[in-house]
Amino acid sequence: MTAQDDLLRRIFDADLALRQAQAKFFTAGEDEPRLDALERAIAEAEGLADPEESGSRLVRAAALLGEFSGPRACGLLLHLLDHEDPEVRLPAGEALQDIAYSRYAEVARAIEQLIDKGEAVTALSEVPYILAEIGEPGGVKLCVRLLKHASPDVVSAAIESLANLGDASVIKHIEPLLKDRRTVALDDDPEAEEVPLGDLAAEAVEHLRGLNP
Repeated sequence: MTAQDDLLRRIFDADLALRQAQAKFFTAGEDEPRLDALERAIAEAEGLADPEESGSRLVRAAALLGEFSGPRACGLLLHLLDHEDPEVRLPAGEALQDIAYSRYAEVARAIEQLIDKGEAVTALSEVPYILAEIGEPGGVKLCVRLLKHASPDVVSAAIESLANLGDASVIKHIEPLLKDRRTVALDDDPEAEEVPLGDLAAEAVEHLRGLNP
């Protein structure tokens, strides 16, 4: 057996051990102790000095949280959605989206609570895109609320998502932003050109009027 064969066997063994541990994690006891453990693990991971190890654990935690439902799991996923690392935010957003397809009300309530707190700007900048992807009518109401957020990044995401949701009734909520000169970058590139919110609002209004002539 070569060194490569040995390494490959170790990879397969580790994968098997992971699947067995996850199966055992989800079959013993009630959900609350599992969520307690995940919350502790998230806090521990966030305190690690090694960002790569921290991110790896948080990604795994997000995947595990996607197997739950209920307000606590949604709240923890929204917490991860607020992480600075996009590699952590991605599985958290995907897990929230998967939960919302079958239990939309639970996710919507968790988002409403987050909006009420007025914090977690990074998460609230991601939430509109999740709502647009899900396509539930209730997502329009939540995005309209985010149009009034203090962060231009949150407002920009809400404008874009409302345009994608295609409900012309929101035009009256977007129009007050037509003269908003706050600027946002359209991607994560720090050198990207910034665009005024008013321009984005104008494009959204034109798009929505075109859909509903």
